[in-house]
Amino acid sequence: MSDPTEYFSHPRPELVAVLPEDPDNRVLDLGCGSGAMSALIRSQGKAAEIWGVEKFPEAAAQARASGAMDEVLEGDLEGLLEELPRNHFTHIIAGDILEHLVDPWSVCTKLRACLVPGGTFICSIPNIRNLSFILALAFKGRFEYRDSGVMDRTHLRFFARADVHDLFTQAGFSDIEIGPVRPKEKLSWRIGRALFGDLVIKVFLVTAR
Repeated sequence: MSDPTEYFSHPRPELVAVLPEDPDNRVLDLGCGSGAMSALIRSQGKAAEIWGVEKFPEAAAQARASGAMDEVLEGDLEGLLEELPRNHFTHIIAGDILEHLVDPWSVCTKLRACLVPGGTFICSIPNIRNLSFILALAFKGRFEYRDSGVMDRTHLRFFARADVHDLFTQAGFSDIEIGPVRPKEKLSWRIGRALFGDLVIKVFLVTAR
């Protein structure tokens, strides 16, 4: 990540937009950073209760100080799963988190148990089957890591659409929707999407129930 401050403080409005207009929502914000997304959820009246999980101590302290969250757990998500209440949350939100995990398959399975029946997992996840990456690999002959984006050097796992679908299916979800995280309105992008499909998508937006 090239700018940790920006990374921790991004409110992710494209993910919040998926959250239904219900003041009784109980939300789990994974990788909550400084609490910016939770603060946006609060400001829109979309939650009665918000929990967060954050790996980095400074960001976790900022999240607690923000007043937007009812509970902030500090540490690696994979080591904190047993501390999360079961059958409790209406929504779990993970903005670019799953690709950083050692075992996202096990994590998603365990997180499903934290959702109420009919609860929704909302996440964004980079698309490795992206044209810019494929061309760089084909013509440069390098699997080149960067400070951010699809090839962020902190990514441990890589997913194309079918892999994302398998991830959530194996975790026990059945109603899975996968699309671009920010559908672009430019005609050139729409034509590109029609011609090349997922090859023009850099990040997927996923909802799973």
